[in-house]
Amino acid sequence: MRERRGSIVNKDLSKDFYRYVLPSMVSMLLSGFYSMVDGIFVGNAAGSQALAAINLVYPIQACMNATAFGLGVGGAVLMSKHMGSEEYEQADRAMGTTLSLLTIAGLGLMGFFWLTKDSIIHLLGATGEIAQYANEYISIIILCGIFPVLGNGVTPLIRNRGKTIEATLFMSSGLVTNILLDYVFVFRLRMGLAGAAIATVTAQMVVACLALFYLIKTNREVFTLHNLAISAARLKTILRIGISPFGQTLIPSVIIVLTNWQCIRYGGDDALAVFSLLSYVLASVQLLLQGVGDGVQPLLSFYYGAGQKEHIRFLFKKAISLSILISLSTAVGVCLLRGQIVTLFGMSGPIAQQAMPALVITAFSFLMVGITRCISAYFYAVEQTRISSLLVYIEPCLFFPIALWTLPLFFQLDGVWAAYPVAQLALSVLCVLLYLRIEHRQTSSGCQKVSCPE
Repeated sequence: MRERRGSIVNKDLSKDFYRYVLPSMVSMLLSGFYSMVDGIFVGNAAGSQALAAINLVYPIQACMNATAFGLGVGGAVLMSKHMGSEEYEQADRAMGTTLSLLTIAGLGLMGFFWLTKDSIIHLLGATGEIAQYANEYISIIILCGIFPVLGNGVTPLIRNRGKTIEATLFMSSGLVTNILLDYVFVFRLRMGLAGAAIATVTAQMVVACLALFYLIKTNREVFTLHNLAISAARLKTILRIGISPFGQTLIPSVIIVLTNWQCIRYGGDDALAVFSLLSYVLASVQLLLQGVGDGVQPLLSFYYGAGQKEHIRFLFKKAISLSILISLSTAVGVCLLRGQIVTLFGMSGPIAQQAMPALVITAFSFLMVGITRCISAYFYAVEQTRISSLLVYIEPCLFFPIALWTLPLFFQLDGVWAAYPVAQLALSVLCVLLYLRIEHRQTSSGCQKVSCPE
């Protein structure tokens, strides 16, 4: 009877798993498609230098998205924990605090980046015509920076309320808007990078407005001064939880900056254009895999609040299995379709010949990305924030810089492309070791409590 009851519970958990994870994967993938769509239209309409310019200033967009995602997920995890403990008033306050923090952060980032954009563009390595392209594009993005912060930050709150389909539909509406406006502004009206930027911010405005309208309609009680007030305790908890998903979202842009410098050093503008293509492909796979971890996170946080360790273990194993399957499938797909991918971004000739083997080298990192994203999400979902932060920040601070500066000494430009897979391999080994250590401790602790037989 116990075995049958267990199988029924696991079946229900599996349904919940896919109900949360599949929309989350789609939502994260769609969020990554914003810049990719710009890249495809700009690469075909304006050439490789314009494409390189978008890639160079992408870290500014990524910082906005990472801040939104860190605060949004931090607040969503806290909200889910309170819901699992049936503390519904505290859950509303967690949501209200998060909305206030997102608004303040969005306005603050707009002001900061507008005042410093010229210095940042220079610091990122843009010169000449690429710098002009970069300034044209990012100025519009910064002026409307409140929209990506609200859109990306509110979506995790809606998802963690169990409204996964709605969250995905909001992101889908933004992507459709971006594609249509990119076609009109970039292809038909020939507005270049300015048109691509206007299309992007308009799409993000659509997502933000739809998400906020939905929250006002379904959770009106959250929008009171009492619930919107920022308390020191909730702020501290949201920031502590959010520092890991913030890093997960921002780290790829740090890697982009470091790699751009090495591309300029070992291959010039052609290598920079190739890396812009690699960045788009890698970002899409990263976000798809992050969607698995972020999708299972509300369930992990809920059952963590409810004290259901077996449910957590079951859901995590499903998440890892799905991540590995997606990683291997996307790696094979990129290797087989590398020629078509290069053509899609308007590359040809010598640049295309450089890009195809670089895509294959990058694809070797996908399996490790799936493992590291899933394990990191597990740790911050169950409030192992020190470990999750270590896993997120050790890559750009240690593993990747060592690989990026060492491998090109022996393999030149191929060493630049191989740096990320090598760094991910080291990180995945560390992730697995830390997870097994935590599991061993919890199992030993559980056995001691129930006097497990020898």
